Amino acid sequence: MKNRLKELREFHKWSQADLARELGVSRQAVNGFESGKFDPSLEMAFKIATLFDVPLEDVFIYEVKNFMDTLIEQLKKMFGFERFTEKAVDAVKFAHNEATKAQSPQLEPEHLLLGLLADPMTTSAGILKSSGMTLNIEITDRSFEIDSKPNLSPQTKLAIELALEITRLKGNKFIGTEHLLWGLVRLSETENPNLNEIFQRYEINLETLNDRLATKV
Repeated sequence: MKNRLKELREFHKWSQADLARELGVSRQAVNGFESGKFDPSLEMAFKIATLFDVPLEDVFIYEVKNFMDTLIEQLKKMFGFERFTEKAVDAVKFAHNEATKAQSPQLEPEHLLLGLLADPMTTSAGILKSSGMTLNIEITDRSFEIDSKPNLSPQTKLAIELALEITRLKGNKFIGTEHLLWGLVRLSETENPNLNEIFQRYEINLETLNDRLATKV
């Protein structure tokens, strides 16, 4: 829980001791409230809001932020674009977990490729399968959950930048799994010959893949 307690106290030119007297608590308690070391009771929270004559939500801001929200924020900071579909975010989360399992320090393009195939209901998975990809991927209850921020490699960032480029070019409002796949295919043609080898290893017909993508992006 974050709060504006210090800001409001200083606006009224009160010391922590002054506020403590008004609330009937110790100065240490006020310090703990302000620092977030511990939260006031609901009764105390209402007492604080009443004292400052402001709504409760203007003092205390409850932030229940999961790692999906954090991931979207990270992608937004990197690429200046926050409109990733939920399925696209899930693909990145799965890719992050695959990188972790492989003990890779960074999320590489090949991990993202696996993420785009992980959910059989996504557009990217349908395109990949119809293009010859026959890889069985292990899915667990936590495959689409993460507990740390993904560390994207420069090549993965470039693939997402390419996805953003085609999204904007086509006038789409969201980056979907098909756009991420488009970015990987373009990357395989230019900056990442290893990714082209991976497409071949998974028996993907790139000509068919490009034809399928052309109708989806």
